[in-house]
Amino acid sequence: MKDISRITAYGCVVAGVGPAGMGFLFNALKTGKLAQLARHGLLILDAGGIHRDAPLGAGRLGEYRITANSVGDVFLDCLRDPALAEVFAPLEGDPCLENIRAQALTAPALSEVGTLLEAASRLVLEHATRLAGVELWCGTSLDEVERIEDDNLLTLTHTPEHASRPTRIRTSNLVLNLGGYQCPEHLTQDLSRQGLSLSPRARIYSGDELLRMPEGQLRSLLLPRLRRGGRVCVVGGSHSAFSMLDLLASAFHKTRIDEITLLHRSPVRLFFENAEEAKAAGYSYDAERDVCPISGRINRSGGLRYRALSIGQQVLSSGRIADCDMQVRLIQTGPGPQQRLLAASEALADAPVVVQCNGYQPILPRLLDATRQPLPLSQVKGGLDSDATGNPRDLSGNLLEGLYLFGLGAGLAADPTLGSEAAFDGRIYGVWQFHNNASLPALETILARLETQHVAAPVTDPLSAATQLAEQAAPSSGAQRVKEAERELTTALNTLSETLSSPLRSSIA
Repeated sequence: MKDISRITAYGCVVAGVGPAGMGFLFNALKTGKLAQLARHGLLILDAGGIHRDAPLGAGRLGEYRITANSVGDVFLDCLRDPALAEVFAPLEGDPCLENIRAQALTAPALSEVGTLLEAASRLVLEHATRLAGVELWCGTSLDEVERIEDDNLLTLTHTPEHASRPTRIRTSNLVLNLGGYQCPEHLTQDLSRQGLSLSPRARIYSGDELLRMPEGQLRSLLLPRLRRGGRVCVVGGSHSAFSMLDLLASAFHKTRIDEITLLHRSPVRLFFENAEEAKAAGYSYDAERDVCPISGRINRSGGLRYRALSIGQQVLSSGRIADCDMQVRLIQTGPGPQQRLLAASEALADAPVVVQCNGYQPILPRLLDATRQPLPLSQVKGGLDSDATGNPRDLSGNLLEGLYLFGLGAGLAADPTLGSEAAFDGRIYGVWQFHNNASLPALETILARLETQHVAAPVTDPLSAATQLAEQAAPSSGAQRVKEAERELTTALNTLSETLSSPLRSSIA
């Protein structure tokens, strides 16, 4: 077997500093376990974050031009723990924070949520990188993970200014959440399994990309494809699909496009806090399969909420979005009369524009086994097949311990202790989940493994993380720059002093 003992080892590597990766770090801070991770060596890496306009912590969340499917208080709750109070004290008075607080019971724009998460994440990263044993590598891409028993051998590439960093490291615990993407082949395969196919002139557009575009850009992109006629088909039935309907209806208002078709496999499900709300709205549901047994909520995990709920209700009741006078044709492709598939087939045959809103796949590096053969992961509806800690399974059903994925495209199954409706068979995503239940089991498992493995933090340059954060902030005035540099240098020298005085590190050196 390959000898990897001479390759620099870290107790834990967090790859990807978006909402999921930061959720793990927030949990480590809230539970008082960050220092324990640091003692064993904690490396945080991300391909971005090297420029002021590429902050860490929110991924691409702040780019979406839609509202969240949770109220503002849900996001505030991620920052509310008493253990975080001192770290987040500089956020007080922040305009974005105050705006979300003022509308805590309404769904905020995702752009605001993204801004808040970036500001909060910067403070957490500043705090974390002051600890001896914690490193932050921005401008570093994870290209390959080779599994050698329960160890992960990582191959990295760095931006030119960080070319001196090692290109290979190892860790027994890799928190791997690089974001999600929409694969067109995933859509065509999904349609094929239902006996459906696209028109030869059809072009698939990623709903994820379109949801980040201003209306003028949407029109410029899509209307030329429709100049010879034909329809727009959106494929999907969740929050993003109905947000897409809303955005397209507004963009096409007062153009020649007056109808959009939505193809959805499962029934359109609406969220309600309780049976009384559902009854008042005239919504019919299955009392056995659509109700969360713990909370009593209707379609707690799979139902449309807030703005998407409003669009769903309009479309279900009238077949149109009233604000833009846009007709919406719903075609369910799941089990039912054969006429449904015939209608769906006819719609796709007449659709030069097909918008993919049927879920995400995780962005992954090359995964290899110990013989350097590809190591594909098992997939289930909505994400990856994994246990409660985020350990994924390979195609043989074996758990890959020491590898933790729970972010966009991977997800986790609904936690029965928290509750969900029986009808929901997808995977759970969401900022609150990342900051709480999704990442906590992974954190606890990693800490238990580290205590048995006795991995010590590598000796590293403690100036590097502070320098990167200072460069990223790039204060505008000379006086600010000097003050910031003095503060970071003082912190770095203190960390260096702690590093050199540590008996453990001295013995390693």
